[in-house]
Amino acid sequence: MQELIQGAVDTYYNSDFAEVKREDDAAKHNTQGIAYSKNGEHARAIAAFNKAVKLDPYFAEAYYNRGRVYDGKGDYEKAIEDYCTAIKHNPKLAEAYNNRRNTYKKKGAAYKTFGDYSIAIKLAPQLTEAYYNRGTDALKEGSYDSAIRDYDTAIELQPKFPQFYNARGVAYEKDSEILAVLSRYKVAVGLEARVPKVSISYGEEYYSEAELCAAIENYSTAIALKPDYAEAYLNLGRAHFKKGESDSAIKDYVTAIDLKSDYAEAYLNLGVAYDSRNESDAALENYNITISFASDLPIAYSHRGAASLRQGEVKSAIEDYNTVLSLDPDYAAVYYKRGIAWLYVKEWEKSKIDLIAAKDMGMAIMQAFHDNHRNVVDFEQKTGVCLPEDIAELLTPQKGLAELEKETRLALALKYYKNGAISTGLAAQLVGISREAFWYLMGDYGLSLFELTEDLLAELKHASKANYQ
Repeated sequence: MQELIQGAVDTYYNSDFAEVKREDDAAKHNTQGIAYSKNGEHARAIAAFNKAVKLDPYFAEAYYNRGRVYDGKGDYEKAIEDYCTAIKHNPKLAEAYNNRRNTYKKKGAAYKTFGDYSIAIKLAPQLTEAYYNRGTDALKEGSYDSAIRDYDTAIELQPKFPQFYNARGVAYEKDSEILAVLSRYKVAVGLEARVPKVSISYGEEYYSEAELCAAIENYSTAIALKPDYAEAYLNLGRAHFKKGESDSAIKDYVTAIDLKSDYAEAYLNLGVAYDSRNESDAALENYNITISFASDLPIAYSHRGAASLRQGEVKSAIEDYNTVLSLDPDYAAVYYKRGIAWLYVKEWEKSKIDLIAAKDMGMAIMQAFHDNHRNVVDFEQKTGVCLPEDIAELLTPQKGLAELEKETRLALALKYYKNGAISTGLAAQLVGISREAFWYLMGDYGLSLFELTEDLLAELKHASKANYQ
Protein backbone atom coordinates (compact mmCIF):
# COMPACT_ATOMS: atom_id res chain seq x y z
CA MET A 1 0.00 0.00 0.00
CA GLN A 2 2.85 2.39 0.71
CA GLU A 3 4.26 4.62 -1.99
CA LEU A 4 7.95 5.32 -2.45
CA ILE A 5 9.06 8.51 -0.71
CA GLN A 6 10.24 11.62 -2.48
CA GLY A 7 11.86 12.96 0.66
CA ALA A 8 14.05 15.99 0.98
CA VAL A 9 17.80 16.29 0.81
CA ASP A 10 19.52 18.12 3.65
CA THR A 11 20.84 21.40 2.22
CA TYR A 12 23.66 22.67 4.33
CA TYR A 13 23.98 26.41 4.55
CA ASN A 14 27.43 27.03 3.21
CA SER A 15 28.81 29.14 0.45
CA ASP A 16 29.84 26.22 -1.68
CA PHE A 17 27.41 26.29 -4.62
CA ALA A 18 28.78 22.95 -5.85
CA GLU A 19 27.66 21.22 -2.61
CA VAL A 20 24.10 22.53 -3.00
CA LYS A 21 24.09 21.45 -6.65
CA ARG A 22 25.30 18.00 -5.60
CA GLU A 23 22.34 17.59 -3.24
CA ASP A 24 19.88 18.87 -5.85
CA ASP A 25 21.17 16.19 -8.22
CA ALA A 26 20.68 13.53 -5.53
CA ALA A 27 17.03 14.55 -5.23
CA LYS A 28 16.62 14.36 -8.99
CA HIS A 29 18.07 10.85 -9.11
CA ASN A 30 15.73 9.81 -6.29
CA THR A 31 12.77 11.18 -8.29
CA GLN A 32 13.95 9.28 -11.36
CA GLY A 33 14.26 6.11 -9.31
CA ILE A 34 10.68 6.45 -8.10
CA ALA A 35 9.45 6.87 -11.68
CA TYR A 36 11.43 3.86 -12.91
CA SER A 37 10.10 1.75 -10.04
CA LYS A 38 6.49 2.67 -10.83
CA ASN A 39 7.09 1.53 -14.42
CA GLY A 40 8.52 -1.78 -13.25
CA GLU A 41 12.03 -0.88 -14.41
CA HIS A 42 13.72 -2.17 -11.28
CA ALA A 43 17.32 -2.25 -12.52
CA ARG A 44 17.13 1.39 -13.68
CA ALA A 45 15.41 2.36 -10.41
CA ILE A 46 18.22 0.81 -8.34
CA ALA A 47 20.83 2.53 -10.52
CA ALA A 48 19.12 5.90 -9.95
CA PHE A 49 18.93 5.38 -6.18
CA ASN A 50 22.59 4.31 -6.19
CA LYS A 51 23.48 7.66 -7.73
CA ALA A 52 21.33 9.49 -5.21
CA VAL A 53 23.04 7.96 -2.17
CA LYS A 54 26.45 8.32 -3.75
CA LEU A 55 25.86 12.06 -4.12
CA ASP A 56 24.31 12.31 -0.66
CA PRO A 57 25.28 9.43 1.67
CA TYR A 58 22.78 10.73 4.29
CA PHE A 59 19.73 10.64 1.99
CA ALA A 60 17.50 8.36 4.13
CA GLU A 61 14.52 8.33 1.77
CA ALA A 62 16.67 7.15 -1.14
CA TYR A 63 17.96 4.22 0.94
CA TYR A 64 14.38 3.43 1.92
CA ASN A 65 13.21 3.55 -1.69
CA ARG A 66 16.04 1.32 -2.85
CA GLY A 67 15.15 -1.08 -0.04
CA ARG A 68 11.58 -1.22 -1.32
CA VAL A 69 12.80 -2.18 -4.79
CA TYR A 70 15.14 -4.86 -3.42
CA ASP A 71 12.22 -6.10 -1.29
CA GLY A 72 10.01 -6.45 -4.35
CA LYS A 73 12.75 -8.42 -6.10
CA GLY A 74 13.03 -10.82 -3.16
CA ASP A 75 16.51 -9.63 -2.21
CA TYR A 76 15.63 -9.38 1.49
CA GLU A 77 19.17 -9.03 2.86
CA LYS A 78 19.84 -5.91 0.79
CA ALA A 79 16.37 -4.55 1.55
CA ILE A 80 16.89 -4.89 5.31
CA GLU A 81 20.33 -3.31 5.05
CA ASP A 82 18.83 -0.31 3.26
CA TYR A 83 15.97 0.04 5.76
CA CYS A 84 18.47 -0.01 8.61
CA THR A 85 20.60 2.63 6.91
CA ALA A 86 17.53 4.78 6.30
CA ILE A 87 16.62 4.54 10.01
CA LYS A 88 20.21 5.38 10.98
CA HIS A 89 20.12 8.60 8.97
CA ASN A 90 16.49 9.44 9.80
CA PRO A 91 15.27 7.75 13.01
CA LYS A 92 11.84 9.31 12.47
CA LEU A 93 11.18 7.58 9.13
CA ALA A 94 8.17 5.52 10.20
CA GLU A 95 7.78 3.66 6.91
CA ALA A 96 11.27 2.21 7.22
CA TYR A 97 10.42 0.59 10.58
CA ASN A 98 7.19 -0.83 9.18
CA ASN A 99 8.87 -2.31 6.12
CA ARG A 100 11.90 -3.61 7.98
CA ARG A 101 9.64 -5.79 10.14
CA ASN A 102 7.67 -6.92 7.07
CA THR A 103 10.86 -8.01 5.36
CA TYR A 104 12.25 -9.83 8.39
CA LYS A 105 9.00 -11.84 8.46
CA LYS A 106 9.31 -12.67 4.76
CA LYS A 107 12.85 -13.77 5.44
CA GLY A 108 11.63 -16.16 8.15
CA ALA A 109 13.03 -14.13 11.05
CA ALA A 110 9.79 -12.87 12.58
CA TYR A 111 11.37 -12.76 16.04
CA LYS A 112 13.58 -9.83 15.02
CA THR A 113 12.62 -6.14 15.35
CA PHE A 114 9.36 -7.16 17.01
CA GLY A 115 8.57 -3.59 18.12
CA ASP A 116 9.01 -1.95 14.73
CA TYR A 117 5.28 -1.59 14.04
CA SER A 118 4.70 0.12 17.38
CA ILE A 119 7.60 2.51 16.72
CA ALA A 120 6.15 3.28 13.27
CA ILE A 121 2.74 4.00 14.81
CA LYS A 122 4.25 6.27 17.47
CA LEU A 123 6.13 8.22 14.79
CA ALA A 124 3.23 8.32 12.32
CA PRO A 125 -0.17 7.76 14.00
CA GLN A 126 -1.86 7.92 10.58
CA LEU A 127 0.20 5.09 9.08
CA THR A 128 -2.66 2.70 8.42
CA GLU A 129 -0.55 -0.21 7.24
CA ALA A 130 1.38 -0.34 10.51
CA TYR A 131 -1.84 -0.85 12.50
CA TYR A 132 -2.90 -3.61 10.11
CA ASN A 133 0.50 -5.29 10.32
CA ARG A 134 0.65 -5.07 14.11
CA GLY A 135 -2.86 -6.49 14.28
CA THR A 136 -1.81 -9.39 12.11
CA ASP A 137 1.12 -10.11 14.44
CA ALA A 138 -1.27 -10.08 17.41
CA LEU A 139 -3.67 -12.38 15.55
CA LYS A 140 -0.89 -14.89 14.94
CA GLU A 141 0.13 -14.75 18.61
CA GLY A 142 -3.43 -15.42 19.76
CA SER A 143 -3.93 -11.90 21.19
CA TYR A 144 -7.26 -11.48 19.48
CA ASP A 145 -8.49 -8.44 21.43
CA SER A 146 -5.30 -6.56 20.55
CA ALA A 147 -5.67 -7.57 16.92
CA ILE A 148 -9.25 -6.31 16.83
CA ARG A 149 -8.21 -2.96 18.34
CA ASP A 150 -5.55 -2.44 15.67
CA TYR A 151 -7.91 -3.47 12.89
CA ASP A 152 -10.48 -1.04 14.31
CA THR A 153 -7.97 1.80 13.97
CA ALA A 154 -6.95 0.74 10.47
CA ILE A 155 -10.60 0.75 9.42
CA GLU A 156 -11.18 4.18 10.97
CA LEU A 157 -8.26 5.52 8.94
CA GLN A 158 -9.16 3.69 5.72
CA PRO A 159 -12.78 2.48 5.85
CA LYS A 160 -12.96 1.32 2.22
CA PHE A 161 -10.25 -1.32 2.36
CA PRO A 162 -11.83 -4.81 2.30
CA GLN A 163 -8.74 -6.65 3.57
CA PHE A 164 -9.05 -4.91 6.94
CA TYR A 165 -12.61 -6.14 7.46
CA ASN A 166 -11.65 -9.66 6.42
CA ALA A 167 -8.78 -9.70 8.91
CA ARG A 168 -10.97 -8.32 11.69
CA GLY A 169 -13.51 -11.02 10.91
CA VAL A 170 -10.82 -13.68 11.39
CA ALA A 171 -9.88 -12.14 14.75
CA TYR A 172 -13.52 -12.16 15.91
CA GLU A 173 -13.89 -15.76 14.72
CA LYS A 174 -10.83 -16.86 16.67
CA ASP A 175 -11.95 -14.89 19.71
CA SER A 176 -15.33 -16.61 19.59
CA GLU A 177 -13.76 -19.97 20.48
CA ILE A 178 -11.78 -18.62 23.41
CA LEU A 179 -14.70 -16.68 24.90
CA ALA A 180 -17.03 -19.64 24.62
CA VAL A 181 -14.54 -21.99 26.25
CA LEU A 182 -13.82 -19.56 29.07
CA SER A 183 -17.53 -19.05 29.59
CA ARG A 184 -18.22 -22.80 29.52
CA TYR A 185 -15.74 -23.53 32.28
CA LYS A 186 -16.46 -20.33 34.24
CA VAL A 187 -12.85 -19.30 34.64
CA ALA A 188 -12.78 -15.80 33.20
CA VAL A 189 -14.24 -14.01 36.20
CA GLY A 190 -13.01 -10.65 35.01
CA LEU A 191 -14.50 -11.17 31.58
CA GLU A 192 -17.96 -12.34 32.65
CA ALA A 193 -19.55 -9.02 31.65
CA ARG A 194 -18.58 -9.46 28.03
CA VAL A 195 -18.97 -13.21 27.72
CA PRO A 196 -22.25 -13.90 25.92
CA LYS A 197 -24.91 -15.84 27.79
CA VAL A 198 -25.46 -18.23 24.91
CA SER A 199 -22.72 -20.24 23.31
CA ILE A 200 -23.25 -22.55 20.37
CA SER A 201 -21.46 -25.78 19.67
CA TYR A 202 -20.69 -27.80 16.61
CA GLY A 203 -19.35 -31.25 17.35
CA GLU A 204 -16.84 -30.91 20.17
CA GLU A 205 -16.03 -27.26 19.40
CA TYR A 206 -17.65 -24.31 21.13
CA TYR A 207 -18.02 -20.77 19.82
CA SER A 208 -19.33 -17.49 21.16
CA GLU A 209 -22.38 -16.51 19.13
CA ALA A 210 -21.78 -12.78 19.50
CA GLU A 211 -18.23 -12.96 18.16
CA LEU A 212 -19.22 -15.26 15.29
CA CYS A 213 -21.93 -12.78 14.30
CA ALA A 214 -19.34 -9.99 14.37
CA ALA A 215 -17.06 -12.10 12.16
CA ILE A 216 -19.87 -12.69 9.67
CA GLU A 217 -20.66 -8.97 9.60
CA ASN A 218 -17.03 -8.13 8.84
CA TYR A 219 -16.69 -10.74 6.10
CA SER A 220 -19.92 -9.47 4.56
CA THR A 221 -18.60 -5.89 4.58
CA ALA A 222 -15.39 -7.02 2.92
CA ILE A 223 -17.43 -8.73 0.19
CA ALA A 224 -19.63 -5.65 -0.27
CA LEU A 225 -16.47 -3.60 -0.88
CA LYS A 226 -14.91 -6.28 -3.09
CA PRO A 227 -17.50 -8.66 -4.60
CA ASP A 228 -14.82 -10.93 -6.11
CA TYR A 229 -13.03 -11.47 -2.76
CA ALA A 230 -12.76 -15.27 -2.78
CA GLU A 231 -10.91 -15.45 0.55
CA ALA A 232 -13.66 -13.49 2.31
CA TYR A 233 -16.30 -15.90 0.95
CA LEU A 234 -14.25 -18.81 2.29
CA ASN A 235 -14.05 -17.17 5.72
CA LEU A 236 -17.76 -16.32 5.64
CA GLY A 237 -18.55 -19.94 4.86
CA ARG A 238 -16.40 -21.15 7.72
CA ALA A 239 -18.15 -18.80 10.17
CA HIS A 240 -21.59 -19.91 8.94
CA PHE A 241 -20.50 -23.52 9.32
CA LYS A 242 -19.44 -22.93 12.92
CA LYS A 243 -22.89 -21.49 13.58
CA GLY A 244 -24.37 -24.74 12.31
CA GLU A 245 -25.65 -23.10 9.10
CA SER A 246 -24.34 -25.65 6.63
CA ASP A 247 -26.60 -24.50 3.76
CA SER A 248 -25.17 -20.97 3.94
CA ALA A 249 -21.65 -22.34 4.35
CA ILE A 250 -21.94 -24.50 1.24
CA LYS A 251 -23.28 -21.56 -0.76
CA ASP A 252 -20.32 -19.41 0.37
CA TYR A 253 -17.75 -22.10 -0.45
CA VAL A 254 -19.27 -22.60 -3.91
CA THR A 255 -19.07 -18.85 -4.55
CA ALA A 256 -15.42 -18.83 -3.46
CA ILE A 257 -14.73 -21.65 -5.93
CA ASP A 258 -16.62 -19.83 -8.71
CA LEU A 259 -14.31 -16.87 -8.15
CA LYS A 260 -11.15 -18.97 -7.82
CA SER A 261 -11.48 -22.31 -9.57
CA ASP A 262 -8.29 -23.83 -8.11
CA TYR A 263 -9.06 -22.81 -4.52
CA ALA A 264 -8.02 -26.00 -2.72
CA GLU A 265 -8.96 -24.75 0.75
CA ALA A 266 -12.50 -23.95 -0.40
CA TYR A 267 -12.95 -27.45 -1.84
CA LEU A 268 -11.63 -28.91 1.42
CA ASN A 269 -14.09 -26.91 3.52
CA LEU A 270 -16.90 -27.77 1.13
CA GLY A 271 -16.08 -31.43 1.65
CA VAL A 272 -16.20 -31.00 5.42
CA ALA A 273 -19.60 -29.30 5.15
CA TYR A 274 -20.99 -32.18 3.09
CA ASP A 275 -19.41 -34.63 5.52
CA SER A 276 -21.27 -33.00 8.40
CA ARG A 277 -24.54 -33.73 6.56
CA ASN A 278 -23.54 -37.38 5.98
CA GLU A 279 -23.32 -36.72 2.24
CA SER A 280 -20.22 -38.88 1.87
CA ASP A 281 -20.14 -39.04 -1.92
CA ALA A 282 -20.16 -35.25 -2.26
CA ALA A 283 -17.57 -34.97 0.53
CA LEU A 284 -15.23 -37.46 -1.15
CA GLU A 285 -15.60 -35.72 -4.50
CA ASN A 286 -14.47 -32.43 -2.96
CA TYR A 287 -11.60 -34.03 -1.06
CA ASN A 288 -10.43 -35.56 -4.35
CA ILE A 289 -10.50 -32.15 -6.02
CA THR A 290 -8.66 -30.63 -3.08
CA ILE A 291 -5.87 -33.17 -3.44
CA SER A 292 -5.69 -32.62 -7.21
CA PHE A 293 -4.85 -28.96 -6.51
CA ALA A 294 -2.81 -29.47 -3.33
CA SER A 295 -1.26 -32.91 -3.32
CA ASP A 296 0.98 -32.07 -0.35
CA LEU A 297 -1.83 -31.06 2.04
CA PRO A 298 -1.92 -33.65 4.86
CA ILE A 299 -5.29 -32.60 6.28
CA ALA A 300 -7.00 -33.29 2.94
CA TYR A 301 -5.84 -36.91 2.98
CA SER A 302 -6.84 -37.18 6.64
CA HIS A 303 -10.40 -36.04 5.90
CA ARG A 304 -10.64 -38.26 2.83
CA GLY A 305 -9.38 -41.22 4.84
CA ALA A 306 -12.02 -40.65 7.52
CA ALA A 307 -14.77 -40.36 4.90
CA SER A 308 -13.59 -43.55 3.20
CA LEU A 309 -13.58 -45.41 6.50
CA ARG A 310 -17.17 -44.34 7.18
CA GLN A 311 -18.09 -45.83 3.81
CA GLY A 312 -16.39 -49.10 4.73
CA GLU A 313 -13.42 -48.52 2.39
CA VAL A 314 -10.81 -49.50 4.96
CA LYS A 315 -7.97 -50.05 2.49
CA SER A 316 -8.46 -46.61 0.92
CA ALA A 317 -8.58 -45.00 4.36
CA ILE A 318 -5.32 -46.64 5.43
CA GLU A 319 -3.64 -45.58 2.18
CA ASP A 320 -4.64 -42.00 2.84
CA TYR A 321 -3.41 -42.14 6.42
CA ASN A 322 -0.11 -43.57 5.15
CA THR A 323 0.18 -40.58 2.81
CA VAL A 324 -0.51 -38.14 5.63
CA LEU A 325 2.26 -39.62 7.76
CA SER A 326 4.70 -39.61 4.85
CA LEU A 327 4.03 -35.86 4.51
CA ASP A 328 3.94 -35.16 8.25
CA PRO A 329 5.38 -37.92 10.47
CA ASP A 330 4.39 -35.99 13.62
CA TYR A 331 0.63 -35.96 12.95
CA ALA A 332 -0.47 -37.73 16.14
CA ALA A 333 -4.20 -37.70 15.37
CA VAL A 334 -3.59 -39.68 12.18
CA TYR A 335 -1.66 -42.38 14.03
CA TYR A 336 -4.80 -42.71 16.17
CA LYS A 337 -7.08 -42.76 13.11
CA ARG A 338 -4.95 -45.35 11.34
CA GLY A 339 -4.84 -47.38 14.56
CA ILE A 340 -8.64 -47.48 14.58
CA ALA A 341 -8.76 -48.34 10.87
CA TRP A 342 -6.49 -51.37 11.47
CA LEU A 343 -9.11 -52.68 13.92
CA TYR A 344 -11.64 -53.11 11.11
CA VAL A 345 -9.34 -55.59 9.36
CA LYS A 346 -8.16 -57.21 12.61
CA GLU A 347 -4.54 -56.11 12.22
CA TRP A 348 -4.13 -56.07 15.98
CA GLU A 349 -0.38 -55.50 16.24
CA LYS A 350 -0.38 -52.66 13.69
CA SER A 351 -3.31 -51.08 15.47
CA LYS A 352 -1.60 -51.30 18.84
CA ILE A 353 1.63 -49.78 17.49
CA ASP A 354 -0.26 -46.81 16.01
CA LEU A 355 -2.42 -46.22 19.07
CA ILE A 356 0.60 -46.28 21.36
CA ALA A 357 2.46 -43.92 19.01
CA ALA A 358 -0.45 -41.44 19.17
CA LYS A 359 -0.55 -41.73 22.95
CA ASP A 360 3.20 -41.21 23.26
CA MET A 361 2.88 -38.05 21.17
CA GLY A 362 0.49 -36.66 23.75
CA MET A 363 -2.89 -37.52 22.30
CA ALA A 364 -5.65 -38.48 24.71
CA ILE A 365 -6.67 -41.57 22.74
CA MET A 366 -9.21 -42.80 25.32
CA GLN A 367 -10.96 -39.42 25.18
CA ALA A 368 -10.97 -39.50 21.37
CA PHE A 369 -12.34 -43.04 21.30
CA HIS A 370 -15.03 -42.11 23.84
CA ASP A 371 -16.04 -39.07 21.73
CA ASN A 372 -16.35 -41.16 18.56
CA HIS A 373 -17.58 -44.54 19.79
CA ARG A 374 -18.72 -44.06 23.39
CA ASN A 375 -17.03 -47.28 24.55
CA VAL A 376 -15.54 -50.58 23.41
CA VAL A 377 -18.88 -52.43 23.64
CA ASP A 378 -20.56 -49.84 21.43
CA PHE A 379 -17.73 -50.08 18.86
CA GLU A 380 -17.93 -53.87 18.81
CA GLN A 381 -21.70 -53.83 18.34
CA LYS A 382 -21.51 -51.36 15.45
CA THR A 383 -18.61 -53.01 13.62
CA GLY A 384 -19.00 -56.67 14.53
CA VAL A 385 -15.30 -56.69 15.50
CA CYS A 386 -14.38 -58.17 18.88
CA LEU A 387 -11.30 -56.38 20.23
CA PRO A 388 -8.42 -58.19 21.96
CA GLU A 389 -8.16 -57.49 25.66
CA ASP A 390 -4.94 -55.45 25.46
CA ILE A 391 -6.35 -53.09 22.81
CA ALA A 392 -9.67 -52.79 24.63
CA GLU A 393 -7.71 -51.76 27.72
CA LEU A 394 -5.83 -49.12 25.69
CA LEU A 395 -9.14 -47.56 24.68
CA THR A 396 -11.04 -47.91 27.95
CA PRO A 397 -10.82 -45.04 30.42
CA GLN A 398 -9.65 -46.09 33.86
CA LYS A 399 -11.42 -43.06 35.24
CA GLY A 400 -14.84 -41.45 35.18
CA LEU A 401 -16.12 -38.82 32.81
CA ALA A 402 -15.27 -36.09 35.31
CA GLU A 403 -11.60 -37.02 35.04
CA LEU A 404 -11.82 -37.14 31.27
CA GLU A 405 -13.33 -33.65 31.30
CA LYS A 406 -10.44 -32.50 33.47
CA GLU A 407 -8.00 -33.79 30.86
CA THR A 408 -9.90 -31.84 28.21
CA ARG A 409 -9.73 -28.68 30.32
CA LEU A 410 -5.99 -29.21 30.72
CA ALA A 411 -5.56 -29.52 26.96
CA LEU A 412 -7.49 -26.29 26.43
CA ALA A 413 -5.55 -24.48 29.16
CA LEU A 414 -2.23 -25.47 27.60
CA LYS A 415 -3.43 -24.42 24.17
CA TYR A 416 -4.60 -20.97 25.19
CA TYR A 417 -1.62 -20.30 27.46
CA LYS A 418 0.72 -21.33 24.64
CA ASN A 419 -0.76 -18.85 22.16
CA GLY A 420 -0.87 -16.05 24.71
CA ALA A 421 -4.65 -15.86 25.02
CA ILE A 422 -4.79 -16.43 28.79
CA SER A 423 -2.44 -16.01 31.74
CA THR A 424 -1.11 -18.83 33.93
CA GLY A 425 -3.67 -17.79 36.54
CA LEU A 426 -6.63 -18.23 34.19
CA ALA A 427 -5.10 -21.43 32.82
CA ALA A 428 -4.84 -22.82 36.35
CA GLN A 429 -8.48 -21.92 37.03
CA LEU A 430 -9.49 -23.65 33.82
CA VAL A 431 -7.81 -26.87 34.99
CA GLY A 432 -9.04 -26.43 38.56
CA ILE A 433 -5.63 -26.30 40.24
CA SER A 434 -3.45 -23.64 41.85
CA ARG A 435 -1.24 -21.41 39.74
CA GLU A 436 1.87 -22.95 41.33
CA ALA A 437 0.65 -26.45 40.44
CA PHE A 438 0.10 -25.32 36.85
CA TRP A 439 3.65 -23.94 36.73
CA TYR A 440 5.01 -27.38 37.66
CA LEU A 441 2.64 -29.05 35.19
CA MET A 442 3.83 -26.86 32.31
CA GLY A 443 7.19 -28.60 32.23
CA ASP A 444 5.53 -31.92 31.49
CA TYR A 445 4.15 -30.44 28.26
CA GLY A 446 7.25 -28.62 27.07
CA LEU A 447 6.23 -25.19 28.38
CA SER A 448 8.36 -22.86 30.45
CA LEU A 449 7.81 -19.49 32.04
CA PHE A 450 11.17 -18.41 30.67
CA GLU A 451 12.21 -20.24 27.52
CA LEU A 452 11.54 -23.26 25.35
CA THR A 453 14.34 -25.63 24.45
CA GLU A 454 14.35 -27.35 21.06
CA ASP A 455 13.46 -30.69 22.65
CA LEU A 456 10.54 -29.19 24.52
CA LEU A 457 9.33 -27.38 21.41
CA ALA A 458 9.26 -30.69 19.55
CA GLU A 459 7.31 -32.31 22.40
CA LEU A 460 4.85 -29.42 22.46
CA LYS A 461 4.35 -29.76 18.72
CA HIS A 462 3.31 -33.39 19.21
CA ALA A 463 0.93 -32.49 22.04
CA SER A 464 -0.59 -29.60 20.11
CA LYS A 465 -1.38 -31.72 17.06
CA ALA A 466 -2.74 -34.52 19.16
CA ASN A 467 -5.08 -32.50 21.30
CA TYR A 468 -6.06 -29.36 19.49
CA GLN A 469 -6.46 -30.02 15.77
